[in-house]
Amino acid sequence: MENNIVTIATLTYSRALLVLSRLESEGIECFLSNKNLIQADISAGVEVRVAEKDAEKALRIVDEMKDAFGDGKQKSFERLMSVRRILVPVDFSETSINACRYAIGLAQKLKAEVKLLYAYFNPVMTAEPYDETYSYQIGLERLVFNLENEAKKQIKGLIKELKEEVEKEGLKPVKITYKLDRGVPDDAILDYCREYKPGMIVIGSSGMGGKISDIIGSVTKRVIRKATVPVLAIPGKVKYAGVKYGGNVLYATNFSDSDYKSIRMLLSYIKPFQMKIHVVHIAGDSDEPLVKAKMDELKRYFAKEYEELEMTFYIDEHEDVLAGLDDYIEDKGIDLLALTTHKRGMIERLFNPSLARQMLFHSNIPLLVFHS
Repeated sequence: MENNIVTIATLTYSRALLVLSRLESEGIECFLSNKNLIQADISAGVEVRVAEKDAEKALRIVDEMKDAFGDGKQKSFERLMSVRRILVPVDFSETSINACRYAIGLAQKLKAEVKLLYAYFNPVMTAEPYDETYSYQIGLERLVFNLENEAKKQIKGLIKELKEEVEKEGLKPVKITYKLDRGVPDDAILDYCREYKPGMIVIGSSGMGGKISDIIGSVTKRVIRKATVPVLAIPGKVKYAGVKYGGNVLYATNFSDSDYKSIRMLLSYIKPFQMKIHVVHIAGDSDEPLVKAKMDELKRYFAKEYEELEMTFYIDEHEDVLAGLDDYIEDKGIDLLALTTHKRGMIERLFNPSLARQMLFHSNIPLLVFHS
């Protein structure tokens, strides 16, 4: 066991050199892997590796160096300040309208604006506007004009309805605007994100007329996989009943280096709602030394940086990750499940249609996905 070599961090080359120097000064033998030997000065994704017997001490040292790298808690508050735009794709289904209500509830607390995006049908026009095709072209242009007018009428009506609900509940008004786009929904969402630069996408997990072959709808799944900002997916079975305070959030970790960034972002989102965060790792062997060392390192870091927040760190021994998460969610009354896409394996397993029956727990709580 003690001769095993493990990776304790994945860093840029320059940061990895600093860690290497510090570890060696502490008497810990270590080396770097995945270096770009041709252009080492710009290499990224360099792994810092040590003997497993030294992993716990090495992780503690890396933890101490994170502030020097500028990765401290200040960035989470900067992130909170940047969540000023929430994008909500809509198709006027009850699921997407429900997602709008969630977004407005978040926007009220985060002092953000809400942008509704509707991508309506765009017929392919390949005919030339002359000869016998002329009347066909005119018909398509009229169809497009009518579709656009109808889309504008629908989305303005939805905004009016949402604002009336806010007023009826006696809540603070929220700025709600809209964007219309002709094209494929997921492409329109991803393209507009680059222009609008939202702090979060809030999207319903099934749409009008769509087949629900798995728990996450196909459009939502593609957006989650490709978006560069956090995506909050609201399952169709979850009905908005106001912003909940004092709830529970589960962050499922595989001990990726991106956990620090993702958890800080998560804390910045939930801080106004006074929710408790559970950092959970599902392991086949909960007594494995490296697993314990990495969880202890996460616990030490966040206990020091966010001592005022209530956080639980837990390793659950279970052969099936999904079943283990399901049990924890049921036992602790979890209100929100959070993941990061850095470890593609977990996301792929959650989205695999063959595992739909094992994901039934997820149909009752929203899913927040971070990207790293």
